Parts: sequence; C-alpha cells; structure tokens
Amino acid sequence: MEKKIKVIGHRNPDTDSICAAITYSNLKNLIDPEHPCKPCRAGLLNRETEFVLNYFKVPVPQLYTDVSPHIRDVDIRPAAGVDGETSLRRAWMTMRDQELDTLCIVDENQVLQGVITVKDVATANMNGVDPHTLEQAGTSYQNLLDILDGTVLVGDITGKRVEGRVVIGAGSAELIERSISPGDIVIVSNRAESQLAALEMDAACMIVGSSSKLSRTMQMLAEEKGCIVISTPNNTYITGQILSQAAPIRHYMTSGKLLTFGLHTPVEEATRVMASVRFRYFPVLDDDGRYIGVVSRRNLLNLHKKQLILVDHNEKSQAAEGIDEAEVLEIIDHHRIGAMETDGPVYFRNVPVGCTCTIVYQMYLEYAVEI
Repeated sequence: MEKKIKVIGHRNPDTDSICAAITYSNLKNLIDPEHPCKPCRAGLLNRETEFVLNYFKVPVPQLYTDVSPHIRDVDIRPAAGVDGETSLRRAWMTMRDQELDTLCIVDENQVLQGVITVKDVATANMNGVDPHTLEQAGTSYQNLLDILDGTVLVGDITGKRVEGRVVIGAGSAELIERSISPGDIVIVSNRAESQLAALEMDAACMIVGSSSKLSRTMQMLAEEKGCIVISTPNNTYITGQILSQAAPIRHYMTSGKLLTFGLHTPVEEATRVMASVRFRYFPVLDDDGRYIGVVSRRNLLNLHKKQLILVDHNEKSQAAEGIDEAEVLEIIDHHRIGAMETDGPVYFRNVPVGCTCTIVYQMYLEYAVEI
C-alpha cells in the first residue's frame, strides 16, 4: 500500500480537491493497473466534503500532511528476530550465514527485548575463561547438546539449566577428585578412572569426548547418582574450547536505551541518529511496537521517494510538507500556473474550467471509461 502512487490535493482541501483525488485514482487504476494509485488528502475535510463522501458511501482518503521520505520508504531488511535462549555459537553462525553483524532478540509476540552484535559475541568468547559463565548465564542443557552436536546417554535434560562450574577431568583420579565440586560439569575422555572420579564427586553432568563408549556399569552408576551423561564427537580440547559458547545471548545482549526507528520516523532524523553512533544496523518497529526488520546507512541510500500526482493545485506553497523530497509524476489542475519545480518531465494538464473534477470528467470521456 505504501508503494502506491499517491493522488493528492492541496493543504486545505475542498470538495473538488478530494473528489478529484478519488476519481482520478480510480481512472488511473483502470487504464494503467500496473502502476496502482490511491487517493490521499493533505488536510482535514470540511463539512461539505464529509457530507458528499457520506452520501455516496465513499471512504475518506488517507491523510498525508508530510510527503517527505520516512523509514517505511526505504528497503527494510527483514532479518528474523531470534530467541534470547539462542546460544552464542548459534547466533554467530546466523550472523555469518546472513552476512549480518547485528541480531535482534524478540519474545513470542515479536516485541524487541534487546540486540547483540558480532562484537558482543567476540568479546564474550574472548572473555570466556570463567568456569562459572554457563552457571551465571542460566544456560540450558539443550544449548550444551546443540553446540556439542551431542547425544544424551544418561538422564533427562528437559528444562534443566547449568548450576555449576565447567571442569576438565584430566590428570590422575586424585587430582580430578580435588578439582570437582558437586553440581559441576566435567569433561572427560574414555578413561574409566576419570569417569568414575567425576561420578563419585557428584558431578551434575559428565561430557564424554570423541564419542567414547560408556560401560554399562558406568551408566548404571550415573543413573544412580542422578548425573546426566552427554556424548560428543568432539575431543576434550575442542569441547573445552566451545562449551562457553553455549551461553544464551540474552546474557550478553544490550537491552537498555535501544536505538530503534518506527515506520514513520523521518529519514532525515534517522540519518542524524545513525551518524551519532557506531552501530551498523538498527531495529525497525511497526505501528504496534513489534519488530519487523533492520535498516542501515546503506539502506537509506536506496531511498524510494513517494511518487505523487498533484490534483487541484500546482504551487509549492499549497502542497503537502516535504514536496521537494517527493517525486511528482503528474499535475492535473484548473488554477493559475505557479512556481513548482520537478526533478524530471511530468504530465501537466491545466485547463481554465470551473473545477479540477471537470478535467477528470473529460478524461473519463476520452478513455471511454464508464463513470
């Protein structure tokens, strides 16, 4: 609807201005359906015009007091919002695949919760040396399973979250036992003594690397201890490297004082805001406050000016605000010819008759279109 050519009258519309916009839009849609038009108005209706539209049961044209470009006139990138529980690794993969350095976190109603950038992901990964990171972030076991490409051998991970440190179960059994506390996640190899030490110290989860087998006896002991056992094809080194990337992005997202634009935000204002910060992409919200996509400075370069057909006026002083930033395609008028500059040639029809609707009536006859 926003991309339709707008047929619009002057700022203080009378019945001729409104009816010319309605009838000429109809004619254009009949003779040139590939370039759809819609009637608009640049001001409030007077009582006479209200009576006419009510009498003939014709909808009131949409109000446009300002035809300068807004965010709705640029190519909004429809980047899907993501769940806050998404892991850092999954978020980075999404950014890489979509060639996007910003993800917007939304709830189930598409209400914006926060944003995370590739810089945030990189910072979190470089700072990921704290063994308590997964616990502090309230990481779900499902995220662990996802990034490890793992398989649950023992236990049920449904709804469970990490509540302990991450420990590498390397070295002698005595050393492993000294380093483990109840509730920890322990990464072990196929060494039975390492696995047994983790279970005896009441680890909450044991991650077995290199798709190593777990003996039936060890599985039974894990079930008895209530320890979740996950098998991963990654070796111990890789598992330890990527495990912190299971943390949910909600833990690292920016959620306060978010810079967002609405569909009706003027492009001039958006350009000014973009120039004042170092972000690349900015969330766009619809009229109900729901997230619909992102825009960048590059998107503003691909601006689609509003295309207009002016009826019942041809002077800038009578036109809607922002006329200089719109593209005028046609002018249909019966007034004097005033000062109106256009970027390119236009179809200009000016006839000295009593009203613009008389000119439109003549055009219906010329195109043999039934009124």
